[in-house]
This record gives sequence, C-alpha cells and structure tokens, in this order.
Amino acid sequence: MTTTTWLIVFLVLSLAVNAVLTVWLTRLRRMPRPVPARPAAPVLGPSTQELAHLRAQLEVARQEKGSVEQLLRGREQELARLRTLYREAQDKGTESPGREEIAAALRQVRALQDVVRKLTAERDAARSDVERMRQRLAEAEARGDAPFGPDAVSPAIPRRIPLGRDATSDSSVDGADLGPVVVRAASVRGARAREEGEHRRDAFLLRFVEELPTPTLLSAVAAGAPHGRRTQSAADRACRNLAEQVARYGEALGHQLFKPTGSDDDLTALLRTALQGVAHSMRLLTRGEGPEGESDDAALEVALTGLLSRLGDSRQREHVAFGVGDGALMLLRDGTWRPVFTPGTTATEQALRLPAAAPKVRCARLTTQPGDLVALCSAPMAELLLRAEAGDWFATRWAGRQPYLTTFLSEVNVPVRVAGGDRSVVCLWDFGDAREARSAAS
Repeated sequence: MTTTTWLIVFLVLSLAVNAVLTVWLTRLRRMPRPVPARPAAPVLGPSTQELAHLRAQLEVARQEKGSVEQLLRGREQELARLRTLYREAQDKGTESPGREEIAAALRQVRALQDVVRKLTAERDAARSDVERMRQRLAEAEARGDAPFGPDAVSPAIPRRIPLGRDATSDSSVDGADLGPVVVRAASVRGARAREEGEHRRDAFLLRFVEELPTPTLLSAVAAGAPHGRRTQSAADRACRNLAEQVARYGEALGHQLFKPTGSDDDLTALLRTALQGVAHSMRLLTRGEGPEGESDDAALEVALTGLLSRLGDSRQREHVAFGVGDGALMLLRDGTWRPVFTPGTTATEQALRLPAAAPKVRCARLTTQPGDLVALCSAPMAELLLRAEAGDWFATRWAGRQPYLTTFLSEVNVPVRVAGGDRSVVCLWDFGDAREARSAAS
C-alpha cells in the first residue's frame, strides 16, 4: 500500500476514534459538578446527612477527574500517531495525490491540539475540585463541639400530624432578592406543639405594595394565642387582610410614610383604621359563634406586627414599624442584637391582641444603614435572639450573608427550646445598593 493510502486509513480511524471520544466528553461535561463550599458557622457540628453528602460529592469529583485523565491520555496518543504519520509523509515528499490528505491530517492535528489543551484545563479543574472537597470534608468532620448538638442545622422531624380543621403545615418559608434589599421569612412549629400534636398558630406575609408611589415592601408576622380555637386561620387572615388594607389606603399612606412633611399622628391614625379593617375581617371567621350571635373574639386572639420598608438603592433606608401585642423588631449591627420596636412596652400592652385591641396600635419610624439586618419576630424568636449564646450563633450565620431558603428554614428551626412556642421571623438585609447585595450572596 502507498503512503497516501496508509494516511487515508489512519485519518479514517482517527475520525472514528474522535467521534467516540467526543460522545464520552459530552457525557462527562453533563455530570453534576460539586457545589462550591459555603462558609459554615464555627459553632455548629456536622450532621450525618451533611457528611454523607460531602462524601458523595468527593466521589463524584474523583470519578470526573479519572474520566478526564483517561480521555486526555487517549487524545495525546492519537495526537502522537498523527504527528508521526505527518512527518513520514513529509520525509517522503509525496506529490499531488497526497497533498490534500496531508493538509487534512495537519488540520486534524491542530484540532486535536486544541482538544488536548481543553482537556488539560478540565483535568486541572477536577483535581482542584477533589482537593477542595477533601478539605471541606475534613473541616466538617472536625466540627463536633456544637452547643446545640451534632445535628443543629437539620430541621426537626415532626412525630405527629396535628388534627383539626384549623391545622396547617408544620413549617413555612419564603423570600426574595430585591436588589439592595434581601428578605427571608420562616415560621416553624414549636417543640411543645410538636410533642403534643398541636398545630402551628403563627403566620407571616411578604407583599410588594403597588399602590404606594414609592416602591415599598410590606412584611408582617402574626402570632396566634396558644389556646385559641381559630388562631391559625385568624393569623393567616390578619396578614392577608393587612396587605389589602394597606393597598386600600395607599394614596393617603404615601403622603405620610417616607416624606419629611409626614405626620406621626396622621400615620398612626391611618394604621389604626387599617387594623380596624383587619379586625373586622378576622371576626367573620367566627361570626354567629359568640354570645347573642356575635363573633367569638377569644377564639381569634392574634398579635400582629408589620413593617413597611422603602426599596431601591439608598445609604439611609427608611422603615415604618407598627403593631399590636408582643412582637418585636430586632436590629443586628456590629454583631449585636437589640430591640428597636415593640408594639407593647408594658406587660399589659404586650397582652393585647387583635381583634379587640385594634385601636391600640403603636408605630415608629427607623432608619437602617448598609450592612444592617432587621428581624421582624414573634415573641419566642425575639427571646432566642436576645439569649447570649443563641443570639451570637444567629449573628454569625446571618451577618452580611444571604442564606438559601432551605438553609434559613433550618437555622430558624435550630433545636433549642424556648418557652413561648412557635417561631416566626422575617429578616431584611440592607446592602445599600444592588451591587453590594450580589457580592454578599451565599
């Protein structure tokens, strides 16, 4: 056989091998890549599920590294054969019948060189992934001295499903990234309620108020009284109807909320009217069940706390907090939690509840700076944030970061008991402008 014939045979074989390797390379690129490691709180120990997940990621990275190295060796051997064939053809000075084949072989060699360079880069990336996963697994195994137990970030698994027509889900979570403002919200059933098979009585709401002239976010947390027959339904209705009432009075509120000419007395009067509308909506749940056909207010008692926050880029962000009962608005600044608003300042005021206490609404203005975190809480969650050890743990987890929704729910559900029961919280991170918010994502 002539040199030209051999060259054509080798080229056909190389193209077939190249097609097979391309299919394998496509499959390899579709394999799931390990998730980048996220900084973990220094005080928490790893759960069994976390360690198993890390080991699985390490095994995937190792398999990917081996596959890339095997493909790279095959491509390097094929490239060496083609280079040898090309040199032999050049030494023999093959004339016109072989020039086209030689030119095609040269193009194939150049293409293979590009593929080898890409595979080399992927091999190096796979090696880095393996090393990073080994380091992360070692760090996770070394963390074993958590004050909240070895499974501190794992959600508690309810052992009993609550019964009754007012029952709801064990936990709920929501959130949004609104440029410079990042919001996460969660509500979880308390340990006592889980043990006794009672349902969660809290509710929360996040709503963009379109009726206001300034882009504004409404956050609300409603906490039902422990033994109210319809408190969960009342809490959920209070949150939803609050959004409707704020929208209804949006034009009037727009003149009072975030303007220097706004009057605190006029603002309080508007919010009082809105909460009276909320109270009326709540009473429809038990209409005819009370004395003389009236509403049964004792079955509906709910503490309600709301927050109206101005959106958009701002170095001084304005908020208006309002409510009735024992909820609280906490501020995290410089690693320290402190209450900045409580609807009830005395024990008597803290015991007030909707619908009866709608005229007793209190409100306050506050301003946050870039880097601040505000937490709108039910009373048990506020108590937890004010505890020295627990508050430090939450501050470490949340300062300057945007947790994923599932991570945030697990952290709110950390297994440490509080006397009050259910925990509900809405957290707002103020990053000043949207660029800082994106750089702080976790």
